[in-house]
Amino acid sequence: MIERLLIIVVVAGMIALAWMAIRAWRSHHLRSLARRTPFAGIIPPGKPAVVGFSTPGCVECRTRQTPALARLSANLGDRVMVRTLPVSEYPHLVNHLGILTAPATVVIDATGVVRFVNLGFADAEKLATQVNSIAHPVHNRPDPQTAACRG
Repeated sequence: MIERLLIIVVVAGMIALAWMAIRAWRSHHLRSLARRTPFAGIIPPGKPAVVGFSTPGCVECRTRQTPALARLSANLGDRVMVRTLPVSEYPHLVNHLGILTAPATVVIDATGVVRFVNLGFADAEKLATQVNSIAHPVHNRPDPQTAACRG
C-alpha cells in the first residue's frame, strides 16, 4: 500500500516538474520574442493585431477560431487588425513562434512585438482582453504567466 502511494507521489511530482519546465521555457521564449518583430513586412505596424494560424484540414479553425476572430474584429473595429495566415505559407514564423498546433493565435502590439501566443482555440473574449491589455499597458513587458497561454 505504501509503495503504491509512493509511486503515485513520485509520478505526480515528475508531471508537475515537467509542466513547470514547459511553462518556464514558454515564458523565456516569449520574452525573447519581445526583442524581435517577426511579423515585419507581413503585418503593418501602427495598431495592435491578432493573427490566426490555420491549416486547410483544421475543423476547429473553421468552426470555432474563424468565427471568434470575426467577432473580435466586429467588437473592436478598426482598433485592431485581424488576419489569418495559412501555416503552410509561413513555416518560418510557425517555427520561430513555437506553434505546434492549429488553430493558434498571436497578439502583436502596435510596434510589431509579439505579446501573446495562444496555442489551440482562443475565444473572442480572451483575445479582446489580451488586445486591451497591450492597448492600455500597465507595464512595457509581456506577463509571462498569462502570455504563454494554452499548450
